[in-house]
Amino acid sequence: MKRWMWGLVVLAGLAAAVRLLARFPWGDTGAALLGAHLPLLAAAIGVNLVSPVAKGWAWHLLLQRVAPHRWRTAQEATIVGTAVNSVSVGVTGDAARVALLVRKEGVPVRAATLAVAWSRVVEAIGLALFLALAPLVLHLPPALRGVQWGAAGAILTVFVLARLRGWARLIVRLPRSFRGPAVELARMGLGPRLVAPVALACLNWLAQWATYYLALRATGLDVSGAAAFTALLAANLGSLGRLTPGGVGLMQAAIVGALLPFGIAAERAVAGGLVLQAIQVLPVLGLAGALVGWSGIRASLLGEKEIEEAA
Repeated sequence: MKRWMWGLVVLAGLAAAVRLLARFPWGDTGAALLGAHLPLLAAAIGVNLVSPVAKGWAWHLLLQRVAPHRWRTAQEATIVGTAVNSVSVGVTGDAARVALLVRKEGVPVRAATLAVAWSRVVEAIGLALFLALAPLVLHLPPALRGVQWGAAGAILTVFVLARLRGWARLIVRLPRSFRGPAVELARMGLGPRLVAPVALACLNWLAQWATYYLALRATGLDVSGAAAFTALLAANLGSLGRLTPGGVGLMQAAIVGALLPFGIAAERAVAGGLVLQAIQVLPVLGLAGALVGWSGIRASLLGEKEIEEAA
């Protein structure tokens, strides 16, 4: 009975999606795409490449304290992981970049994986800082004020925890199986060691925001900095589950919903979302292929089995 019910729900969803797609004004979307401003698109592509570099650098700084490796290899692994994420679902990209770094530098799988987890925390801290400071330069919608207060509270919590002195005693009391990873995490990023990675995380979010602004402007959308920032938040939240390859469809839907309150028509917002997806995917795929070759990308994907065995 449950299977039948789920089947009916899926069929109803598909029927609604087909009807929506058939009635959507794709002509206006196509016209917006064809009329895109090329210099702004070129600027958006260049700025967007700052994002994976900042991510890779932060990951390198966190991991370097427990597993020395070359900065260039960490950057290669991050580019490859970003490229894999752009065409896959789930966390395949993270597994691919860990596998590449393990294969090229011989770093322990556990250390590389823990550094990825820490880098995600650092990105969240950077986003919280970005949210807390955004009102100084942007006039954000009232709906985001609660999010800003939550971000400020999260930053204060992180600061208080970083100042506590009892981490060593707490780690000693952990079960033996958890003690090793806890020590490595503490060596990576407790106290002032987080300053540089968090600064790079802020640079990553700043680059993403600028990419959204430039790309949306390039498609003829009269967006403000606040509108681009809102679209950035919505797209990242909408793609958390990564239910589709690279978040295709989910990203465009999130951008449409974010820009409607700013008076942007849905068909033009879809055009902006498609351009953004192309900017974020195609150059990174090309760069990953140039750095390690397509055989290197495939080898990183095959290396996921090693990650699973070590986990």
